Amino acid sequence: MFKTIGCLMILGSSTIGGFIYSEGFKKRVKQLNELERAVNQLQSEIEYTHTPLPEALLNVSLKSEAPINKIFMKASNLLSLNKVETVYDAFQQCFYEGDIHLNLDKEDINVILDLSKSLGESDVEGHKKIFLLVKNNLKKRINIAETIMNKNVKMYRYLGFSIGAMIVIVLI
Repeated sequence: MFKTIGCLMILGSSTIGGFIYSEGFKKRVKQLNELERAVNQLQSEIEYTHTPLPEALLNVSLKSEAPINKIFMKASNLLSLNKVETVYDAFQQCFYEGDIHLNLDKEDINVILDLSKSLGESDVEGHKKIFLLVKNNLKKRINIAETIMNKNVKMYRYLGFSIGAMIVIVLI
């Protein structure tokens, strides 16, 4: 009786662990898509309404979903309160302080950091070129993330169950 319950608990917990781990791949794709949408909104704020950068970042944060909105909110606050020297420093502080949990890779973060290096440094035409480059890079990152997600989600779900089954077989 206790052996059966123990085996079911091991099998169930390892299966749940596989499902939880595979959700990270889905969250990454979702966050990259939200990041792309936020960059589009930021481009509109800067190019068409000529909103000052801290205010534009705040507006984007209000229209974005968590946790991406926290990045833009924090960057806006840092710039508004003059706690950082450059826009790049603000975004770097947002990404690397660790209080915002993201499922993004280092390369994904570097795309936004590259954008932040040039924000506020050029005119509207320069920003158009930079935003076009960033959007292309984000699309590439989204395609890569979707490919990885499609390959790994099923694998980790089955792997969680398989590891649990192996442990149960060894214990029996």
